[in-house]
Amino acid sequence: MSLGLVSILCSPRHAGAQTATVNFSSQKQYIRGLGGMAHASWAGDMTAAQRTTAFGTADGQLGLSALRIPVSDGSPDSANVATAKAAVAGGAIVFATPWNAKGAMNSADFATYATHLNAFTTYMKGQGVDLYAISIQNEPDYGTEGGWRTWTAAQCHDFALNYGAMISTKLISCESFNYTKSYYDPILNDSAALANVDIFGTHLYGTPVSGYPYSLFDQKGTGKERWMTEHYTDSTTDANSWPNAQGVATELHHAMVDAQFNLYTWWFIVRSYGLISTNGSVSKRGWCMAHFSKFIRPGFYRVDATASPASGVYLSAYKGASDAVIVVVNTNSSSATLNVAINGSSASSFDRFTTSSSKSFANDGKVTASNGSVALTLDAQSVTTLHGSGSSTTGSGGATGSGGATGTGGSLGTGGRGASGGATGSGGGAGGRNGTGGATGSGGANPSGGQFGSGGATLSGGSTGSGGLASSGGSTSSGGFTASGGRTGTGGSTASGGSFGQPDASAGTGGISAPGATSDVTGCSCRIEHDDSGATALSLSSALGALALLLARQRRRRRRQGGRRCTGE
Repeated sequence: MSLGLVSILCSPRHAGAQTATVNFSSQKQYIRGLGGMAHASWAGDMTAAQRTTAFGTADGQLGLSALRIPVSDGSPDSANVATAKAAVAGGAIVFATPWNAKGAMNSADFATYATHLNAFTTYMKGQGVDLYAISIQNEPDYGTEGGWRTWTAAQCHDFALNYGAMISTKLISCESFNYTKSYYDPILNDSAALANVDIFGTHLYGTPVSGYPYSLFDQKGTGKERWMTEHYTDSTTDANSWPNAQGVATELHHAMVDAQFNLYTWWFIVRSYGLISTNGSVSKRGWCMAHFSKFIRPGFYRVDATASPASGVYLSAYKGASDAVIVVVNTNSSSATLNVAINGSSASSFDRFTTSSSKSFANDGKVTASNGSVALTLDAQSVTTLHGSGSSTTGSGGATGSGGATGTGGSLGTGGRGASGGATGSGGGAGGRNGTGGATGSGGANPSGGQFGSGGATLSGGSTGSGGLASSGGSTSSGGFTASGGRTGTGGSTASGGSFGQPDASAGTGGISAPGATSDVTGCSCRIEHDDSGATALSLSSALGALALLLARQRRRRRRQGGRRCTGE
């Protein structure tokens, strides 16, 4: 049966009934996957049990559907092969990002660099892992501070324009560390360069939620995908600390709704602050991820829904061929009553799962629609997922990314770019970009030859003298700057801010701010209280974020001796 409207009655702190609408007939972006990073040389390899927990979909497992690995700086090595093979066996896609030796990129190296990327793709294929995509460069706008290769925006564009067609799998743009649009605009404004780029990848360090939308991509990025390829909310707080861990679910909501990302990738999967704790158990942060990753599978679409029906309450919805999924994040310290009805799906009952201070992905049983409505009470400071089955109306909207069939959630074909321009027909199909015939290039698959940057390793991380970026780590009472240490480093630790250059130093909150906090504003993920007044909070967020980012970068330049993520802890 077809159900109607979604109504949300707020917690007592909000006056009057609040209403949201979920329409499964109105589809938005295609979902490619939800995953995390494995980097054996920095964080140690995942164990067999941890891999099963990460990529399995059974009880107690996360259902991750994407894995990011590093491109070897010199000759390809097997450090991440076992984990990549486990991800593929679990149904996940694998993509790779290069860091490379420190220094500035020279355009004279582009041809050799393209060969380097193809050689890694060829090596992984020989190990049983077909890379779904490969990136041009990790954080080209943070290389000076981080200790890896720096690229200008013009170089990112020029490589895509002149050598992108040579790459033997899907090409991801340079991945800005804080979604700096000037790294992507030149490609979007050049149809020839755009034809060679399949995916626009970014990180969200210091990016306010107000910076998530990208109107130029909306205008010119048809057939391309937007991926969030790396972020973590906080590395100084234990991953089981609540409600701090709830920030993962809040960020995922904004990443899917405000940024319209097709893929979201957490940083290290296994870490004290990660999705899986070092003892192998799923953390609260991991369960927050699972509220999305276990039910929102590759090939699903996000559908239209009222994103914030009440202050501190966030709702998003997704559909598969026969699945209806609603995820609600209640950041308020009191419970909220909801009456939920669904338009465009025949699902009439839902399995309910909850994570809160006292629950970890608890199965709270089934809820059944009565007269087109499902009555719920959300726990305080909780994440709730409803999963139902039933046919849904095929929508007419929403991009499919780079080649997937519209309206069905079907995944892309299996081919990358053709070495000789093999045509793909009129979209989708088994090879190449959607409707372009594949890039012809000049050698296509995997030219042989010397490796780029052979022998050039990443920095080992010299210690710095006196400390991290933040001054004291003290949090504010109102959800303003928490400044718990900033992005820190490999060096010796400091008294008040962490060491500069360490892979795991804080990019996070440093202690949760007010319950309604939502957006990562600076490199230390300071949080700003959010409510429906909107304009004041966002303008303050943008101003404080810009100031903090400027001050942080000035300090980094004075202290840079190691990479933020150059070695293990």
